[in-house]
Amino acid sequence: MEPVTEKVPSAGSARDEEKMSHTPPGDQHAPYLDPFTMDEDYDGKPTEEELSTLRRVPGTISIVAYLICIVEFCERGSYYGVQPLINNYVNRRLPDGGNGYGAPPRDTEETGGALGMGTVTANAISQSFSMLVYALPLLFGWMADAKTGRFKIICYGVAVFGVAHVLLVASGAKDLLANGMAKVPFFLSVYILAIGAAMFKPSVSPLLLDQVTTTVPKVVTTSEGERVIQDPESTTERVMLWFYLMINIGGFMGVATAYSEKYVGWWLAFLIPLLLYVPLPFLLWFLHKRLVLHPPGGSDLPNVFRVLGIIFRRGGWKRIGRHGFWELAKPSNIAAAGLDGVYHTRWNDQFVEDVRRAFQATGIFCFFPIQYINDNGLGSAANFLSTMLETRGVPNDVIGNFNSLSIIAMAPVLNYGLYPLLRKMNIHYGPIARITTGLAMSTIGGVGYTILNKYAYDQSPCGEYGSSDCTIGTGVAPISIWWMAIPYAIGGISELFVNVPAYGIAYSRAPVNMRGLVSAINLFNTAVAYAIGLACSAVVTDPYLTWDFGGPAIAGGILTVVFWFTFRHIDKEEYILSQNKHDTHLELEGTRNVVGENETNKTINRPAPIADNEEMMISQKQ
Repeated sequence: MEPVTEKVPSAGSARDEEKMSHTPPGDQHAPYLDPFTMDEDYDGKPTEEELSTLRRVPGTISIVAYLICIVEFCERGSYYGVQPLINNYVNRRLPDGGNGYGAPPRDTEETGGALGMGTVTANAISQSFSMLVYALPLLFGWMADAKTGRFKIICYGVAVFGVAHVLLVASGAKDLLANGMAKVPFFLSVYILAIGAAMFKPSVSPLLLDQVTTTVPKVVTTSEGERVIQDPESTTERVMLWFYLMINIGGFMGVATAYSEKYVGWWLAFLIPLLLYVPLPFLLWFLHKRLVLHPPGGSDLPNVFRVLGIIFRRGGWKRIGRHGFWELAKPSNIAAAGLDGVYHTRWNDQFVEDVRRAFQATGIFCFFPIQYINDNGLGSAANFLSTMLETRGVPNDVIGNFNSLSIIAMAPVLNYGLYPLLRKMNIHYGPIARITTGLAMSTIGGVGYTILNKYAYDQSPCGEYGSSDCTIGTGVAPISIWWMAIPYAIGGISELFVNVPAYGIAYSRAPVNMRGLVSAINLFNTAVAYAIGLACSAVVTDPYLTWDFGGPAIAGGILTVVFWFTFRHIDKEEYILSQNKHDTHLELEGTRNVVGENETNKTINRPAPIADNEEMMISQKQ
């Protein structure tokens, strides 16, 4: 059942002709709703009764948005094709009797290897790599907002990790593996790849949501005559489920690289990610003239610090977490107190509300590290558990792909099954309820890892040292590695309930000139999870693995309850986008028409000129 789509103003209108005259030739991007045509009483604005009674449906999603999802697939395929291989490459030595490219002898339980530096070093390399991937976006997200724009820094990132993939293929050379020199191109490539991925990741989801034009609830009539509401939250939910699906189809490419590692060698395992990367430059070239591109507008970050400074100077530290904390920085409150001559504000009341919502979003993100740890295990604990179990010819690191496989299977079920059914029943399953569900599921997955590791220790011929190159008997416990598919799958499904709403929260609750940064803060919480794994490297080893799973599972159960009672009120709020754009008579460079604002989504805030915003020169895991 498809709703009737809203009409876009004709490209031949007088106002369009006037606006096109100010657009640089050859730099006209996709036409969207002219902001001049949008006002407080826009066509189709729902009444309060309609908001509470009519069924909500997603709005129209453009082909360009789906193509950005393909871009994400290529990048994540090339990234996740490499990331799971790092542990075995660093941990295990070059197998005796293998083919010289890192593959072990056929019909053995051995695992591929290269450097033989041990579990502690492997965990440290793997965790530091992933931590950089998700911590550096704080810097690059800010740069996209303030300096380069989203599209340009995405292109820079693609160029950087192209170099990394070439170096990775070189690190699979037989001669370099034999003489121990493979570590030079390998370590260079790993950290160059981390920088490239960090440049790419914080900007791609905001760029995708920039293309979505359903920014306000609007009453339309379907082809079957039903009156429904085109809902921005439902639209965001649908496009981000597609986005996350493509992330995990890309992540599933780790299956091909894991089998290549075990049966052919490192050269092929690293060549496959390079081949997945190759289409990226061509896709970006094709998309460039078809995208809505918001230019860098200067970051709002300095004004955020100024807002906090005024609040604390006015005694706001006594009201942290209480009503009235943010009111102290609102110009109306400052004027009412007769302090407008004391405190110079470069914002209005709405900007303070935007900042409040952004801080609320970052508070939500602070609960995500425990989900990630229970989803994937603390540090490399899940990988080490897999080396204690019977593989029967299956590469030990292929089992982790059940995380992605479960997402690939469940994303369409949620997108076209559960969520439409709930909307049809007029049940609002809000982002906080979904995130709470995901936190609970990841906790259950953590319990599964704990139980499995306990049995593996009990039945391993090496007891509590089963993952430490055990050579007694078969060297593994008589437990199939396929049991690990259960907690991996539960954790994967939990991501759909946690990470997908997080993208919408990061975009919708941030000031326009901080969307890249707030998206990066979301990603940064994955970096926190990796930092915890890195800090725990000394205990992410035998004989502590059971508690490496059990401790986070206990913490996850407690934090799930705390999260729900802390943030459940947000599900009662209407989904609203901040639209603090420049005055509508100013043309946005590189963008022909941008979706306008109206009573439901508008903010009266207008950012200060770029020079003022960047006066303090303040330069970010998603």
